[in-house]
Amino acid sequence: MGIFNPGGGTGSHPRARAERLELLMGFLGFFTVMAFIQTVVLELRGQNAVGAALLLAGLVAALYLAWRARRKVKL
Repeated sequence: MGIFNPGGGTGSHPRARAERLELLMGFLGFFTVMAFIQTVVLELRGQNAVGAALLLAGLVAALYLAWRARRKVKL
């Protein structure tokens, strides 16, 4: 039984998996909002926003995949 895994198992309990996915979605959501703001600001200033838009697209895709994985977890 480890310090960081009090259950001693592999952490495959559905609630634990759901909580990890929710934490991941929180981080991804925050950085997605920040990337969106950055993209809008760059567009409004007339600067090159291709990199910011690609980053935003990647974050949105990752957030969507995490959301789909969270929906599949049976509690």
